[in-house]
Order: sequence, then structure tokens, then C-alpha cells
Amino acid sequence: MQGKPQNFYRWVDGEGREHIVSSPDSVPPADRGKAKQVVLNGVDSVAAHYAPPGTEKTWHPDWASFAAGFGVALVVALIFRMLPGSFRWVTRVGLVVGVAALLIGAYLGMLRRSTGMPGAGVFAAPSALIDDAKAAVEQVNQRQKQQEEEIRKIQAEGR
Repeated sequence: MQGKPQNFYRWVDGEGREHIVSSPDSVPPADRGKAKQVVLNGVDSVAAHYAPPGTEKTWHPDWASFAAGFGVALVVALIFRMLPGSFRWVTRVGLVVGVAALLIGAYLGMLRRSTGMPGAGVFAAPSALIDDAKAAVEQVNQRQKQQEEEIRKIQAEGR
């Protein structure tokens, strides 16, 4: 539901209660310095709502993962090189693809285990990672729907 951005102002009063209003004029003068603007349904809504300023994550290379992938490539190349010449090229390629598939499955299983996915085993298929991503997106969508419903209730109370 994309639409015109909606601005709200959130603050916590001296008694620890959280307040959300649609106008900065509705914030008591003593609490205006504590009020934070929240933008919903706009271009900035996801960043403003889900990632407070200063907490954005930047991409950094995972050197351990890179080293593991490079090592696997070397092992596959070594296996291919060590196969006797009497093997036909189709057999060679089949063996290399089989070993590569096992190593990729183990790597994907390690990724799922490192993220704490329930039921993650030693091996994983790419479809398991896709299902994990779909589940995460569904959770985010559910949370966004809940937040939009909360905002609607707050707006209804303010009218």
C-alpha cells in the first residue's frame, strides 16, 4: 500500500508512556525535544521505520567464506587433474559435477546453520534458502500490516 507519506511524531512522556500524534503541535512543549518524526508509506518509510539512523549495515566481504569457496575450487580442479587419462571426458565432468554438488550442498547447509534456521542439516538445497527468504519476507509483511493497523487505530482515536 504505497501512498502519500504520512508524518507522525512519537515521544515518551515523564511517566514512561509512549505517545504518537499526527502533528508536532500536539506534542507538549516540554516534550518536543524528545519527539521523533516517523514517516510511513513514503519513500523513506522502510528506512525510517526499520533502521534507526546510524544502524545501517554495510556489506563487508566474508573472507572465511571466500577462502572456503576458493579452497573448494582448488580441490575440484585437483580432482579433475588427478583423474586417470583412461576416463572418458564425460565421466570426468560427471565426477567433478557430483563433487561440486556435494560441496555446494554442504556450504548452503553451513549457511543455514550459521543463521540459526530451525531444522538446518549438513546439506541444503538452494530452494531451502529461497524458502527461508520467503518466510522472512512474509514475517516483515505481517509486521508491517500490524503496524499499519496500529497507526489506523491511533488515527481513529485522534479524530
